[in-house]
Amino acid sequence: MILYLVQSLFLGAILVVVARRPRGFNLYQLLLAVVWTFAVILIRYRYGIDQVTFYSNDQETQIWLVEKITRHGISASPTAIINDRYIVAIPAWLLSNFGIDPLLGFKFLQAICLSFLFKLCSDFLEREQIPHRLWHAVFYAGPLFIFISTIGLRDVEIALAASYFFLGQNRPLKAVSLLSALLLRPHLAVAMVFGALIAIYLHKYKPQRVYFVLIALTIGAFAIGGYGYGIGSFLRYRNDFASPTIFEQQTWWRFFANMLGLQFLTFDEFVVKMTINQLIALRLIFVDTFAIPLMFIFTLLNQKLRYSILRTQVFVSFSFFLGLVAQTNFNSTRQNLPFLSTMGVLALVGILRDNNQTRSGSASKSALASP
Repeated sequence: MILYLVQSLFLGAILVVVARRPRGFNLYQLLLAVVWTFAVILIRYRYGIDQVTFYSNDQETQIWLVEKITRHGISASPTAIINDRYIVAIPAWLLSNFGIDPLLGFKFLQAICLSFLFKLCSDFLEREQIPHRLWHAVFYAGPLFIFISTIGLRDVEIALAASYFFLGQNRPLKAVSLLSALLLRPHLAVAMVFGALIAIYLHKYKPQRVYFVLIALTIGAFAIGGYGYGIGSFLRYRNDFASPTIFEQQTWWRFFANMLGLQFLTFDEFVVKMTINQLIALRLIFVDTFAIPLMFIFTLLNQKLRYSILRTQVFVSFSFFLGLVAQTNFNSTRQNLPFLSTMGVLALVGILRDNNQTRSGSASKSALASP
């Protein structure tokens, strides 16, 4: 425990260095460093070696991947690169070679990615000339993201990749982000590409019946995503093709439950281990799970706002993604995390900047399309 404590403090100090700016420390990133360090120590103290199963036993898989690299080395096989999660496993393996606990290494990588995710979104707000406030972070790097960063998984890395693909300005880095998403969660990358193709179509043809098109795109993306899951399962496992349940009430209930962060209501006790009351109480802490989707939908429906096409792209990608995961029992806010930062920052732009311009009468027709 003493060694783990020292390593946690050392990595927390690195996070403090990352928070350093020319004019001082960024308050959010500094608080992240403090909260993250305290949380990982508390989890280790409370659960001991059983911390590998705290929240998700996928942490055991992450550690096993590091051990696999130690025993067998690094393979150039595309299958190994994807299945063994080399993008996150190799950095954790390198840290372990310097004596860092492998699980703590994964947690540190998530915290670093969260720090960069915060900077990506706050820089986007600055480009929109929105003075940054600490409370803004709730909508793109809030309580849920901070909690996930203290768990040895890969979700924040995936969220950073997806967010840069949507919000980033450097084309080569956007391509790298898409590749990273492909290697960490292939079906997410497919959803992102699908949304990008729809955005190209909207830029080119600019349909007039916006709400009709939006409804059609939502249903179509969800259905195609469902069939995509069946096709992907057939190609990967060579089993019989199973027609997806697209137009059943239960499937669409899952879709709308995702808009409220209430996915757990669509599963039975064999899938969800906590009680309904416990899960609802957690939503009061992780307010970003429902506040972000609701704010995003509100601004999505206002097609006079800037970045309307980008909002539509993100929502279509999200609908496609939900079409895939709705066919499984792996549908949770954690799975939706890659979309939440982009949704949150676009919602903030819509509410804090564009709505004010609309009320003052200064919005122009050219602001309907995203750059």
